Amino acid sequence: MKNNFLKLRSILHREFPDQWSSFAGENYPPPGWTAYAGNVIAAVQLFAMLLILAGDSVWTYIPGMRQPPELYYKMKENPAMTFIIVFLVIPSYVQSFANTGAFELYVDQKLIYSKLEMGRMPNVEEIVAALEKAGMKRG
Repeated sequence: MKNNFLKLRSILHREFPDQWSSFAGENYPPPGWTAYAGNVIAAVQLFAMLLILAGDSVWTYIPGMRQPPELYYKMKENPAMTFIIVFLVIPSYVQSFANTGAFELYVDQKLIYSKLEMGRMPNVEEIVAALEKAGMKRG
């Protein structure tokens, strides 16, 4: 993504020379729940590693548990699938929500283009047109 930003910055500096006091790009903040979900996944992964190392005896240390739950036995029957789900699939799924893919263009704190609102990335001509509409003059 940074490479795309650098290319766009170069094009816009060429199209609109000497009109930029600053030109910055930054990551759009992900939804807050994704950080919480990441922490929960990390705890689940640590617990899974603890189960692998300590085995069935871990369950006796959990208050209210006299024996492992049925899900534990099903996971033990399919260790490869359990590993894939716990360490690959679930984290990838949560990460997909953290990557917003947002692209927003502001001029003087005024929103000129938003991928989140439009649902697609703009092409260079659309960006140039939006900047001209915002009052910038091509050089």
